Amino acid sequence: MKANQCGTMAEQKRFTQGWLTATQRPQCGNCKNGEQKFNNPDSAFESVIYRCTLGDFATGKTAICNQYEVKPRD
Repeated sequence: MKANQCGTMAEQKRFTQGWLTATQRPQCGNCKNGEQKFNNPDSAFESVIYRCTLGDFATGKTAICNQYEVKPRD
């Protein structure tokens, strides 16, 4: 799904309402100051920990704070 000013009727309605996908919403997982740490990268049970580089603490991927900045695209 997407929001598009010139798309289908549903896409236009989403655009008008300011609709965002889960990956477009502000969250630590897409913040410039967030980073991912991988535990056991060679294991079948690899896990990911998210950290805030500003506050130097662990966080959740979908958390958010007042210091959020959009991560530049690679």
